[in-house]
Amino acid sequence: MSTLKTVFNKLTKEDKVELKSEKIELGAMDDIVSKVKEARKFMEIAEGKGLSSLKSTILKVENDFIKGFRASSDGIELIEKIEKQLKELGVDMPSELKGYDNLFRSWQNISDKWIDQLNADQYR
Repeated sequence: MSTLKTVFNKLTKEDKVELKSEKIELGAMDDIVSKVKEARKFMEIAEGKGLSSLKSTILKVENDFIKGFRASSDGIELIEKIEKQLKELGVDMPSELKGYDNLFRSWQNISDKWIDQLNADQYR
């Protein structure tokens, strides 16, 4: 009976080790499945609402830069007309107008740079 008990104990110990191993592997698989679900959730949000919102924002920002560029161009044209009229009258252009001219040109450069950087045509 003692030999039978020894064999049974050894078999039982081996089974326990195998079961623990299987349990660890199943636990790891559960962790992987959990991470797959978590990653899928965030990827769906990012690719869905996130990209849609981003695209919309980029298109709006680009449109605002285009409007700013056009308004600055109009401002430069007005200053050039005034400058021409002042020259005809023999009057120097006031420094305030020169400052506005520089400001409009700066805004054009900024707008041009950002329109290029945003590359919004890819979202149309």
